[in-house]
Amino acid sequence: MTTMDTKKKETEWVLQEGRLKYIALLLAGGAVIVVLLQGLLYFISPLQNKVGNQSSKETATQEQIDPFAGVSLEARAVYVLDLKTNTVLFEKNSQEKLPLASITKTMTALLARENISQNAVITLSKDDLATEGDSGLRTGERWRVGDLLNVMLIISSNDAAHAIAGFVGGGSQNIERGTPEARAQFIAMMNEKAHTLGFPQMEFFNESGLDIIDVKNGAPARSGGYGSAHDVALLFAELWKKYPETVEITTHKAARIVSQSDIVHVLPNTNEITGQIPGLIASKTGYTTLAGGNLVVIFDHGIGDPVVAVVLGSTYKGRFDDMQKIVGAVRTLEL
Repeated sequence: MTTMDTKKKETEWVLQEGRLKYIALLLAGGAVIVVLLQGLLYFISPLQNKVGNQSSKETATQEQIDPFAGVSLEARAVYVLDLKTNTVLFEKNSQEKLPLASITKTMTALLARENISQNAVITLSKDDLATEGDSGLRTGERWRVGDLLNVMLIISSNDAAHAIAGFVGGGSQNIERGTPEARAQFIAMMNEKAHTLGFPQMEFFNESGLDIIDVKNGAPARSGGYGSAHDVALLFAELWKKYPETVEITTHKAARIVSQSDIVHVLPNTNEITGQIPGLIASKTGYTTLAGGNLVVIFDHGIGDPVVAVVLGSTYKGRFDDMQKIVGAVRTLEL
């Protein structure tokens, strides 16, 4: 091999060695970058996890503080009150005056308990049974007031409410029992009681809460009773506190009640979710064209910790869905 060939080979080797070193340098640089990126990710990942965990904790804390935040309700007005601490847990349009429908019967029950013996006996007349709805009562059937109140509350009997109003409103001030004058007197007593209890939005036009029909066009002209969700909650709590045995019937899915005429009545509860509310203490439904769906319940959040909840202006089914959501939200609270 000539000297020139040797030098050519050496030159090619140097060039090749240079290329290899350059490639090695590039690879080494890439490795360094990879190491740096891995290190960066090592520090970023815990930070991201920390931020994510913090966000989750904040969301959980917010839900724990306000479990109603994500609750969607159909009702126009809602009021939820812890009766032990007198703490308002949730409210929506709670002071708005709205039709009560058969929740009106809670005032009828309260006045009946305050003004007549539960052992007094009422004989039902044809007029008593002329009101809207059929709860299976019979003309001439004899009833203890206490038993007839049970009928009125569990099946929301308008006939029972009519009979009770005529009986309680009569017998005083020379007013004959069972007459229109006696019922007018009873309605006056209902409004006076609402005023005494300090319920400014509460007003009654009959004892049952039935819509009053305009005779000219056959359409509902006004409700038989009005009040706010706030007032309803306090009224129902008043009835329960003073006469817990009267509202106890409303915790059952159905009841077997026997009149003084030995006629057996098996009556379903108008509250369709009675068995789905743990710790249920009392309940009352209401529904008319004007009012929509109403419901008031009292349930134990814990032993000796009753909560009253009211929904007004929902739909027939919506009132039950609304109440289940409310009860579920309350049960997440640590009261």
